[in-house]
Amino acid sequence: MGKTFPFTKLSVFFVLCSIYVFSFAHLGAFAYDRLLSPNQAFPEGTKIGNIDVSTLSYAKAEEELHIKIEDWKENQSMTLSYMDTAIPLDSKLFHFDPATSVQRATKEGETPLLVNFEGLDSLLSSNEVNPSMLDLEGLGQKIMEHAANLDETGENLHIEDFFIQSDSIETISKINMEGVTSTPGLQTLFDTYEEIELEGTSPFSLLTFLDEEAFTGMSNQELSTFASYLYQLILPTNFEVIERHQGREIPVDIDLGFEAYVNQDQGDDLIFTNPNDAVYKIILTRQGDSFSLALTGAEMPYTVIVDRRNEQTFKPKVIKQYSPYLNKGEVKVKEEGRNGMKIEVWRSFESKNGELLKEERISEDFYLPVFKEEIHSMKDYVVERPGPTTETNENGTDSRNEVVPARESSDSTDQNGPSDPIETGGAASPENADGEDVLPSETDLSLSNMK
Repeated sequence: MGKTFPFTKLSVFFVLCSIYVFSFAHLGAFAYDRLLSPNQAFPEGTKIGNIDVSTLSYAKAEEELHIKIEDWKENQSMTLSYMDTAIPLDSKLFHFDPATSVQRATKEGETPLLVNFEGLDSLLSSNEVNPSMLDLEGLGQKIMEHAANLDETGENLHIEDFFIQSDSIETISKINMEGVTSTPGLQTLFDTYEEIELEGTSPFSLLTFLDEEAFTGMSNQELSTFASYLYQLILPTNFEVIERHQGREIPVDIDLGFEAYVNQDQGDDLIFTNPNDAVYKIILTRQGDSFSLALTGAEMPYTVIVDRRNEQTFKPKVIKQYSPYLNKGEVKVKEEGRNGMKIEVWRSFESKNGELLKEERISEDFYLPVFKEEIHSMKDYVVERPGPTTETNENGTDSRNEVVPARESSDSTDQNGPSDPIETGGAASPENADGEDVLPSETDLSLSNMK
């Protein structure tokens, strides 16, 4: 034991010396930071976040940060937007750390203003947004970046930009082109392309695509048919329609409201944008004379419902012409006429829980009615003159009134040629308040000889 005791005392001595040196180094630096460094000033050009702390002492810099932060909290108006919902960010959810920001600036020079944002997931859930669908870390980081800059203007961050794109490929929508006549142009198009790729955050133009592919041989009617079903295919998505046209007459093989008229000569095109980062594909399928389209890609975080509303029918007016070559009571129909139509197409966005997030009117299509044209006998135009009638006026004396034939409204047409139809002015009458169509009054035209 006598030999080991001095060694033990020596070991204790060295341990105490080590503790002394270690404590002096750290406690001394701490004391220096607390007692001496507050009086030191930052060099010229030093910033903490966007706040210039040049020539300010460390204590003054921290005080300046506190003032700027409190002023920002009172005036900031940052929001998160999701569809038509705006979610304000409460200033109480931001927690700044000016003291640590100053300490870092003393060692590293320019540093960001340190801030944390708490309760993002609960804030989203309370506003019917599923946090599991989002990159919460990325969204939170973006929020803190704007807060660290103490931006005076309100920032609006779109939640859609932070949706997590699914790796699985889903069928988003599918359209069977029922009732479409199988034409050579459509057959060639479907046989040539099995799929069309829609790049992320990029527009798609049908005419540009066909031009780049050097694909020819389709008429405007065939292109319009394909474009109409393509338009109907992308409606149940968040794709944005940039350009779409409609023809003058109601299409035969396309549902009302879904026409997308294409004219290569006039440049009438169908253009839409895929706003998502993910790539989507249009799958073209042909089985004999039947065609179908499908849109595949990453599943969307909401459900899109397309419906048609406020459909109205406008009955045509009747245009009458007269001919001396028809027997009394005989009528020939020159133009059968067609009803006019108006319809709106709406798109509603719903959460997976069925909550309505947003609805928007995509289009309002209107087709003018085609007037009905009839040729009547001129004998039906003649009004027999009735006998005079006798009435007693206020003075007790008799007065004679006579009914005269209808006056011709215009000169007759050339005796040697057919008369041109004269269209009546004004629009067709819509349905009345009871839901019944209001029949327009018939239009009598001037006498004319038909050859």
